[in-house]
Amino acid sequence: MPEAGVLTLLLLPVAAATGWYLARRSAGASGRETAVNADYLRGLGHLVNEDADKAIQVFTRLLEVDHETVEIHLALGNLFRRQGEVDRALRIHQNLVARPSLDDQHRNQARYELARDYLRAGMLDRAEDLFQELTQQPAFREQALAGLVGIYEQQHEWAQAIAVTRQLEAARGHSLRAVIAQYQCELADEARKRRDFVQARRYLQEAYAEYRECVRASLMQGELEEQQGNFEAAARSYRRVVEQDVEFAGEVIEPLTRCYERLGRSQALREFFDQLTARYDGPAPRIAMARLLAREGRRAEALAYLAQALQARPSWIGLDQLLQLAPRAPEPLQSSLEGLRAALKRVTEASPRYQCSHCGFHARTLYWHCPGCRQWNSVTPLKDVVPKIV
Repeated sequence: MPEAGVLTLLLLPVAAATGWYLARRSAGASGRETAVNADYLRGLGHLVNEDADKAIQVFTRLLEVDHETVEIHLALGNLFRRQGEVDRALRIHQNLVARPSLDDQHRNQARYELARDYLRAGMLDRAEDLFQELTQQPAFREQALAGLVGIYEQQHEWAQAIAVTRQLEAARGHSLRAVIAQYQCELADEARKRRDFVQARRYLQEAYAEYRECVRASLMQGELEEQQGNFEAAARSYRRVVEQDVEFAGEVIEPLTRCYERLGRSQALREFFDQLTARYDGPAPRIAMARLLAREGRRAEALAYLAQALQARPSWIGLDQLLQLAPRAPEPLQSSLEGLRAALKRVTEASPRYQCSHCGFHARTLYWHCPGCRQWNSVTPLKDVVPKIV
């Protein structure tokens, strides 16, 4: 809950609007004007004394709900909801909905705001009922459908989210197939956890049918095939990721390496890294190539290759890998190198690996649904660590 002083400041515009309204209504009504002015001054006194609840009671009593004042009531309720004062927002919007004199447009607006209050308060059933009713009102259909989608996402009701998103797609007039594909992936993930791999594959195929560029579906397909020992099929799925979005190349290097090693296809893996290096300017494929050379017993060649790559494109994780591959140095240089390795390890372990392109949210884990802005398909891998400057 906001501090009383902050809430008082937020109520000042409402007090000003109330004063303007009363000035208009009291013109020519001298007998009632004195009582109105006294109540208005009493409301201001409550604000001065930082008693927001009493101030609300006074101003809502003074503001008769009509076509001139309903917008003030709506603004006040929305203000409280944004500040986390959901109970107060509910009180104001419920009062508006109960007014028999309200026109249909303002009543539906109040019902929509009330549904948002319920949603904020966690009363999802009530919010869902109101949103469902408002889908029948053309002026509020799009907003109500979006509200329903948000509810079904919270409840992990992915089938319902798909059905309503198709309606929302028609209302907005542009494709939401990339989002629907994510819902199919959620269903596939639930099936995989139940070990219903046949159903999981079906959902992933539906995700592809919705959106051929769905990176998540390819990654999940690769994981599923790899778990089943189908390494050739898994490798095809992982390689498809690079064709869909090369920015996710770093996500497939390790699993693809596992698959090719199980298949005994080191040459194919080396060719893949060469091709990826030409398309992707991040350090991940160059580091992977250096590791491959080191595993083959060609450590000196690996060091030379990585050092040359770092000269062309410096990177923190590339330097970290170079130090790991470097042979043991004589004392006292070895102590200095160990200190540098430890410092770089702290940097790489503490730095985020992913960032949302919509809100800037950083994470160490890949989220397909950004926790910050609730956007789908907006979180992408960072090519290098971003050390914090203290």
